[in-house]
Amino acid sequence: MFGREPAKARTARNVYDAILSTPQSVERWLEEMARSGLLEKLADPDAGYRCCTDESLVAQVAELADTYRTSPVRVIEAIYKPKADAAQSFADAFKIKSPEQKT
Repeated sequence: MFGREPAKARTARNVYDAILSTPQSVERWLEEMARSGLLEKLADPDAGYRCCTDESLVAQVAELADTYRTSPVRVIEAIYKPKADAAQSFADAFKIKSPEQKT
């Protein structure tokens, strides 16, 4: 939503109307995205938020949006996949496979 028109400001109500979540959830996530630098909270409370001006970050968000459009399941899996145990990953690299097992 913010990435399509980065310069356009949106209020929590605008976002709520677009995604139909709870108003409290929308406000909480907008605040979180502003704290993390993805959005800029405007000085005028009625103006709301707009996309950050960091071109590199805007490009990364656009790339993520494109990937989500073509492969949403892969993006969701990447977000929610449990973190791999480094020691287990190292040990798995040395497992000996029988000839019948496919790689």
